[in-house]
Amino acid sequence: MWQSVDALVSPAVRAWLVLLANHVVSREDAAMSRLRPHAGARIRIELTDVPLFLPAWPPLGLAVTPAGLFELDDAPADGPSDLTLRFAMPDPGRLLAMLSGDAKPDVRLEGDAALAASMNWLVENLRWDIEADVAELVGPAAAHLLAQAGRALVTALRQAVPAPAAPSR
Repeated sequence: MWQSVDALVSPAVRAWLVLLANHVVSREDAAMSRLRPHAGARIRIELTDVPLFLPAWPPLGLAVTPAGLFELDDAPADGPSDLTLRFAMPDPGRLLAMLSGDAKPDVRLEGDAALAASMNWLVENLRWDIEADVAELVGPAAAHLLAQAGRALVTALRQAVPAPAAPSR
C-alpha cells in the first residue's frame, strides 16, 4: 500500500520542494549569481539518519538552470552527479531550533569543490522569510500576528522538547 501512496505523493512533494527552493533562491540575487556558473550541474540530495519507523525517502535529483535556479533531474537516481548533499534528519529538538533560526541543518557535501562552495553558501546564508510570504496573502498586520503566534508556539515546543545534541564529527 505504501508504494501506491508514494507513487501518488512523491512527485508532487518533489515538485513542491523544487518550487520552494527556487522561491527562496530567487529572492537573493547573490544566490542566483553563485549558481549561474554551474548551469547544467547535477546535484543529488539524500536524507540520512532516518528513523527505522519512517519510510526511506529516495534521493532527489536536481539540475542547475542557466538562470541560477533548480529543476528536477529525471536522470536515474543511481546515475552520476556533480555534487551529493547528505542532510541528516534532525531530531525534534534540533528541528525546532532550525525553525527558530537557532540551528543550521547538518549537511555533508561531496563532489565538485566549486559547486560545493556555492551550495554551502546557500545552506549557510539563505533563510525562508515565511512572514513576508504570508503578508502577500493576508496583509502585513495579520502576517505579523501569525508570525508572533508561530514563534510563541515554537518557543513552547522547545521548552517541552529536549535541546538538540551537538552534532558529532
